[in-house]
Amino acid sequence: MNRPFALIGFVYLAVQAVSIYFGASLAFALSGCFAILFIITLFITKLRIAKVIPIACLVAAIVLSAYGGYHIWKIEPLTEIANTDAEITAVLCELPYENNGKFYYTLRVDEIKISDKENVPNPGKIVLSVRNALDIDSYGKITCKVHLYQSYGSDDGFTFRQSDYAKGIGMRAYMYEYQGYSIMPTVEKPPYYYALQARKAMMDSIDRLLSKKEAGIMKAVLLGDKTGLSENMKSDFSQAGVYHLLVVSGLHMTIMFQVLLKLLKFCKVPHKISCIVTMFGVLCFMAITGFTPSVMRSGLMSLLFLIAMLFGRKPDSLNSLGIAAFLLCAINPYAAADKGFLLSVTSALSLILLSNPIKRFFLNKTRKIKSCRGLMIRVVSSVSSSLAVSTGTLPIFIMGFTTIPIIGFISNLFMIFPTTMLLPITALAALFEAIPTLGFMAKPFALIGGLIAKYLIFAAHWLAKMPFATIASDYDFVMLWLAMTMILFATAIFIVKRRILLRTVLVLSFILLVTGILSYQLSSHSTIRISVLDVEDGISVVVTDNRQTAIIGCSGYSSLNTYRYLQGHGIRSIDYMQSISDETKEYQNLVNISERLYVKHMMLPNEPYFATDLAKSLVKVEEISYYEKNANIMFSDSVEIALHEMLDVSYTLLKVKDISVLILSSEQDLTKLNIDINQIDLIISDSVPQNVEYLQSFLTILSMDEQSMANSAHILEDANVQMYATAGRGDLHIDIKGERTLVLRRDSGG
Repeated sequence: MNRPFALIGFVYLAVQAVSIYFGASLAFALSGCFAILFIITLFITKLRIAKVIPIACLVAAIVLSAYGGYHIWKIEPLTEIANTDAEITAVLCELPYENNGKFYYTLRVDEIKISDKENVPNPGKIVLSVRNALDIDSYGKITCKVHLYQSYGSDDGFTFRQSDYAKGIGMRAYMYEYQGYSIMPTVEKPPYYYALQARKAMMDSIDRLLSKKEAGIMKAVLLGDKTGLSENMKSDFSQAGVYHLLVVSGLHMTIMFQVLLKLLKFCKVPHKISCIVTMFGVLCFMAITGFTPSVMRSGLMSLLFLIAMLFGRKPDSLNSLGIAAFLLCAINPYAAADKGFLLSVTSALSLILLSNPIKRFFLNKTRKIKSCRGLMIRVVSSVSSSLAVSTGTLPIFIMGFTTIPIIGFISNLFMIFPTTMLLPITALAALFEAIPTLGFMAKPFALIGGLIAKYLIFAAHWLAKMPFATIASDYDFVMLWLAMTMILFATAIFIVKRRILLRTVLVLSFILLVTGILSYQLSSHSTIRISVLDVEDGISVVVTDNRQTAIIGCSGYSSLNTYRYLQGHGIRSIDYMQSISDETKEYQNLVNISERLYVKHMMLPNEPYFATDLAKSLVKVEEISYYEKNANIMFSDSVEIALHEMLDVSYTLLKVKDISVLILSSEQDLTKLNIDINQIDLIISDSVPQNVEYLQSFLTILSMDEQSMANSAHILEDANVQMYATAGRGDLHIDIKGERTLVLRRDSGG
């Protein structure tokens, strides 16, 4: 067995991911089964000599035991304090950030008190949200009263709760600001305190040097800080398939340590000293970027490479990756719940296994081209790396995200090289600016970095606008196609004539994908889909019927999620669009959608503001209609939309075949609606309505963020309501087939 650490690391990661997906209930039973299999393999000579299967069984047994034990010891006790009020004393252990008008603070809880409870379990780290910023420094202490809750989700599957566990976050909380709090200055200053101060100083330096857009890109590339990026910029990078460039990972770590190593070599520093200094630099970069799982993976691999170089050994990429995966998973039994970590590992594995074979294939095909051979090799290397990463990470994208970036391969070709240039340039600009006597040296680097950042923004924007830049992963045929393709590849690997078979597999995979698309279009011809999009606190409902699309409401913090959904499903024009509230933010979102997509018909209330100021912003809308108190629209042969406005009640009623869907915005009183509430089949709301007992007779979907859901959970539990919620877990889809057949499904990203 040539690479034992690779086997141990990848088995450990794979089994941990499976354990997290299926939950802890079967962990101990499966652990016993694998322990028995391990003992059995010791008595089979061929298996014992080969070592692979015995080691895999032993590792699987250890992983399952560790995961099950950690869940019982650490995670289960947290349910005792979920949805309770507590008084805590905690230390700020990360830099705070702002999102959607709220401020978030990652705290390490030192003391926790809950009335009428003894031996309260300590959640470790919590994320505290507040409406107003707190005047607290890193490692400062705060004492306050909070409401504790767990991230919405369950203790199995790749939910947001599991993702929190992967980051060491046991609970979330919001503070009772009106009850007062006390903040104490920083006393303890561990080494990580200085890393946080350095991170903040570099961020401030970049902000001083450049405009908001360019500074946002440079902070994201260098430090992984995306708080300076607008929602549209994030959307463009995501839709173009290059969002990973904004997440510090293997690419960034490799660039930083190679630049530092070459700089020391240029200065004629001895080899061993250069390795030691570079190792220290890698550790510092890991600390400044926050020790995220992807940074830890790439940092550990870099350290193992440098250790091998220090002792004159040839580094083994596959073994190094296996060791890094093993260490991170052994330290954190929930490490595999972090999608960024999984993408980091699979992209590194893809580069190791696929990049060189793809490169050799292209070089063999172009060996007759003699002119500009050096340039040709560089282009082929870039193409090979991009194609390897795009292929290797595709299964993770399909299973863990709501959209699949189709043009990611092309985008990487245009944007990876500029990003590799931007990283060291940004680092030098930030460092020089942070030192007062060297501030003048930062200007040239800031100028060059700003131009590269402008290019990246421009490229991402235009690539994201390409038709079918992404496709949605919530189609049933996508998962089936992935499963069948993996089975075909696995079968081909175990047959001798691999090259011929692999080509055949590629052709068969393409045929399966095309067949899946065509069969889905045929089967969905008579299906009407109602999608409740995950837009935090607000409602955005998309109705599709035989290529006709209606948007009912576009509230929430921004129109980004709505636009992503439409683009991912290949929707380029909107047949009908309306508001469901009188909030200014919703109309801004409607304007943003109308500027990006072609809107045929929009329905608005007949009020002066809508007929004048707003109408001027909707110049691209083909037709705008106004209504007084009621309106009825026959959207399609099977969908009727009715709008109702009264003094203190407003609602939208959908009639889809024989299904009645009620859409409410804000906390409405169900007894005041001018309809027979017993005739409703489904209700969609962004808050819990008054007289909640009426909800017992039909299905309820709440469109709100996880904090609002935590506040509302006890009301709905007491009322015994059949309820589903978006709550940060992804979009919810209701497929209506036949006369009264409803199929409810959720996106895989939730």
